[in-house]
Amino acid sequence: MKKSGSLFHIVFVMLTLAFSAMGQTPMSVTTQIGSKSISQDENFILSFTLTSAENASASLPSYKFPELLNFKKQGVSRAKASQSINGQMVNSYTFSQYYQPDNAGNFEINNEFIEVGNQTYRIEPFTIVVSPAVDTEEFTEELLPSEFMLRANEPFFVVTSNIGKPFVGQGFTLKMSFFVPESTTQEFEFDRNDLQIPALISKMKPKFCWEENFGITTEQIVKVSINKKKYTEYRFFQATYFALQNQKIQIPALKLRVMSLTRKGLEAIKKPIYFTSAPVEIKLRDLPHHPLSGKVPVGNFQLKENVSSSISKTGRPIMYTAILLGDGNGVLWNYKSPESDYFISFVPISVQTTVAPFQEKMFGNKTDKIQIIPKQPGKFALSHYFNWIYFNVKTEQFDTLRSKMVLDITGNSSDHLLNTGQTEDEVYRGIENKKTLDVSWARWVNWSQLTNLILIFLAIVIAFLVWKKPK
Repeated sequence: MKKSGSLFHIVFVMLTLAFSAMGQTPMSVTTQIGSKSISQDENFILSFTLTSAENASASLPSYKFPELLNFKKQGVSRAKASQSINGQMVNSYTFSQYYQPDNAGNFEINNEFIEVGNQTYRIEPFTIVVSPAVDTEEFTEELLPSEFMLRANEPFFVVTSNIGKPFVGQGFTLKMSFFVPESTTQEFEFDRNDLQIPALISKMKPKFCWEENFGITTEQIVKVSINKKKYTEYRFFQATYFALQNQKIQIPALKLRVMSLTRKGLEAIKKPIYFTSAPVEIKLRDLPHHPLSGKVPVGNFQLKENVSSSISKTGRPIMYTAILLGDGNGVLWNYKSPESDYFISFVPISVQTTVAPFQEKMFGNKTDKIQIIPKQPGKFALSHYFNWIYFNVKTEQFDTLRSKMVLDITGNSSDHLLNTGQTEDEVYRGIENKKTLDVSWARWVNWSQLTNLILIFLAIVIAFLVWKKPK
């Protein structure tokens, strides 16, 4: 398997590019072209992003990607992003078509269009450089039956999982594939996969799980190596699941029908052959006892953050961005803006969540943008305000991602947010959400009012005692 030490960083860059076109228009479509320099064992990707200010998931338009000469369509994946901007939800859907190159070389792509609904979007001409494959991918799925791997020159049909004993809430990826050794001389042909595969998928899908589908619409062809033997994998289905409760997952044996071809002169005689997959059992593990069990993501995560300026003055806004990237179910991240206090005021700007497949896993990305307005001078560690709890599957313990940013604030102490240095938008940001009766007094005004009330009360008591005193 190829090394992926910087996998999270690569995924972040891809997701950022994919959703950079997000806006607030009622409906807009933008196209993206993937890497134009790939190897023969990699896929070229064409994508388009549909952005809507309303929930359009129930009425997404039809689409069609072009056929590319010297490339074969492999499947379409879909990713969704939801971003809240000033109280308005903006949804973005990205559809990506994968293409597998037939050969190495330089291929010119001219006059191609992507159809979305009744509109066509032209793709500017470009060249794809395909280099020869260096090596085949080593297939290391945990639940691949060993008896199949030991057979020589025999194809096999199998359902695999990358994890055999996941925690409840941890993502595990299921794949359904047909493997043919490269050394075999037997010819095969798929038989009505348009009917077979959907029926097999319905039998293998686990219950009580959240599904994130890789969107394979036609078989993906992948060159792999198993026990140093080369195979061609025809992948029919792939999805990542997150178990919602501790229920044993049992995938029954599935039967795939394939036509065997025997040639006699110019005539090809077809004979049906059945391949049966071994049943798969996935045993789930409960999380350790914790008040947040089932309420926080489970997986591997990292925090990427930045501020517009770590050195600033009181009253001057600072933009803070926190990006949570990982392979767990990011839907469970609990979004809660930190509460303002005497030292710092926080104004939520936007929250964006995305989920997209990358290589063999499904990755999520949650981005929070918050405006910080310092009210007092000094040095402030944002770890006191920003932290995210999750279950770390590596350490098998609940863990916390904390901010490492420290703000160095200078200037005069301020007990109010109004600052003449701010722009009009910054001064009145969020004012439409304020209740007219919800008045928040400044700290020293509260004490002054309270002291005056106490003195008035004491004066009334003394006057009453004097009046009641016998003459």
